[in-house]
Amino acid sequence: MGTALIHRIPALIHLLAIAMSIATLCSAQNANAQWQRNSRALLRNFNNMYNPCVVEVDGDHRYLMWFFGWANDHTNSQVPGCDAIYHARSHDLQNWEVYSKNDSWDKTMNPRLWAPVLHASDKWYEAWHTGDPSVTIKDGVFHMAYSATSKHFSKREGYPAAMVQCVMGAKSENGVRWTKTDQPLLIREDDNSDPKPELGRIGDFHRPSLHWDDGKWRLWFDYWHPEKGVCMGYAENNNEFGVNNGFKIRHALAKPLIANWPNPEVIRIGNNYHSFSDPAGYPIKNGESPWKSRQLREAISNDGVTWKQLPFIKPDDDVDACHVPQTLLTTHDGKQFLYLFYATQTGYRKKDGTYHYQYDQIRVMRRTIK
Repeated sequence: MGTALIHRIPALIHLLAIAMSIATLCSAQNANAQWQRNSRALLRNFNNMYNPCVVEVDGDHRYLMWFFGWANDHTNSQVPGCDAIYHARSHDLQNWEVYSKNDSWDKTMNPRLWAPVLHASDKWYEAWHTGDPSVTIKDGVFHMAYSATSKHFSKREGYPAAMVQCVMGAKSENGVRWTKTDQPLLIREDDNSDPKPELGRIGDFHRPSLHWDDGKWRLWFDYWHPEKGVCMGYAENNNEFGVNNGFKIRHALAKPLIANWPNPEVIRIGNNYHSFSDPAGYPIKNGESPWKSRQLREAISNDGVTWKQLPFIKPDDDVDACHVPQTLLTTHDGKQFLYLFYATQTGYRKKDGTYHYQYDQIRVMRRTIK
């Protein structure tokens, strides 16, 4: 190697770094340019609600949604437990009505009228939170996987949320009245309502993404890893949906599919799988809330197990953060679209100097597939 070339290596490395930065920026801009946005809220006026899972069906109301959180007041004081799952329907993906008391439907966005379709029970493992619904239709029956937790206990090693977290299941003929499984679909072995501290524990299965794919149930979920944070995991079930111990985790939890990938959503498009999450890492200014560093991001895979992460999707211009993604693949006027539903965080919009973590709107963006 010539001396002149050796002296030029630092400059070449610097130029390469600049080129890579430009390429990354262009890739991010291209990825963001694909999305058609509409800042109009699909659902609003609630206290704190998110995770809008939408499926397509036949009938006058072509689209059905399940979402969860606090409808009218903090922690749903009139509902058992805390978080609860609610239901909405639409004929066009823009105008929604929410299932309400006395089997009515509310078009006015008045959460005082809304009635949950699933809430906590007297089982120790779903005595507090009930949420994160993921619904799949198989043989004309709605199958739901959802997050559930125990009540809070005293802070202890290995349980950062001070509760046990698991994934429950339920089935329904109409999307309103549900029959829960007799036991969780996924729960860490030996977890109980008052567990002992456990150093280095990996667990807290939560936020499922359920699919019937290639003749088996496939379930992506997030879980707590003490060194890697909230990660994405994967399980399969070759048996009946609610059979005891039917879902088996298909990888070592010490080696997550993707680290730092909370609230994972997975959808199959053709021969590829796409996952959306709201991980940390989006650039923010000094002094801003860490909540803003969590934004929507996409990953792709050809098998649902090995993933490549894409650039962050920047938040809507009028909000601080977009979180908790869900997807729908549907066709309009002969074109196929991928819809990405999400919740917007109140953030700094109250202008009081405090960052508000509550989600105040459910929105959607879309991109053309073909």
